[in-house]
Amino acid sequence: MKRVVRLTALWVGLLLSSPALWAETPLAVATIVDGEAVLVREASRRQLAEAVRLVPGDIVETSAKARLVRIELADGLILDLGPESRALFAPKLAGERSKLPTRVHLLRGVAKLTVPQPLPPAAATFSSPAFDVTGVAHSAVFIVQADQAFAFAESGPVTLQERRSGKAGVPTTLKSGEFFARIGDGKAAISSRPTPAFIQQLPRPFLDTLPARAALFKTREIEPKVLGDISFGDVEAWIDAEGLRAQFATRWKAQAQNPEFRAAVAANLRAHPEWDRVLYPEKYLPKPAAAPASTAAVRY
Repeated sequence: MKRVVRLTALWVGLLLSSPALWAETPLAVATIVDGEAVLVREASRRQLAEAVRLVPGDIVETSAKARLVRIELADGLILDLGPESRALFAPKLAGERSKLPTRVHLLRGVAKLTVPQPLPPAAATFSSPAFDVTGVAHSAVFIVQADQAFAFAESGPVTLQERRSGKAGVPTTLKSGEFFARIGDGKAAISSRPTPAFIQQLPRPFLDTLPARAALFKTREIEPKVLGDISFGDVEAWIDAEGLRAQFATRWKAQAQNPEFRAAVAANLRAHPEWDRVLYPEKYLPKPAAAPASTAAVRY
């Protein structure tokens, strides 16, 4: 019996002393980092590099100086990101999209999704403020900006559902080679080929066919260097993101203790009302029970 107790204590001690056993299971690995790119994990900014593993909730952001960042998911799905792009992995979308098994949410920027091997339709699910993608047969390219959105079915059909003001439209399937374009508040148009202007916006590496590289990193892993805590400016776009705001109010709740972060959040609560409860919890405390009415003395 004593031996069992000692073995149990040893096993518990190993668990507690090994952070890797408690870490979330990696869902992807960075296999190309060409240029400036940052990983936002929990409430810290870290340096993204090749061989860094990604876990659910990680955010990858590229600067204007980035040429290409490639993320390869465990099941073979490949995501390429161009300059000035922001992508969240395994997002928790709210509302009717909560049942959408989204792998990646592109808040803005340019991305290419490649399915190098047959995968279930849900494996290529991809979301953005402009449209949700529920199927990519082989490869597709997307550009999402504040006032424009494009989708190109580079190889094989692509099924997407347009979104306007947070509401979903009718699903549309682009045939291989077809091009979806929406500019401003205008009606989306589908044409037989992408426009020259779209092609000019694509990073040069997107025009090449690059082989998968995940096998090169099976036994190689790098812990991303911590650059510092996030500031409000670093993550404002995510805090204000439609369909994602609630999760970030929970994730970055502790940052409200930072006076600068708190003041910036409070300055525009209309854009992220979920933070009102974080900043002013006293407003949401149960109201005290009303005192019982006094009973007049009874005379006998």
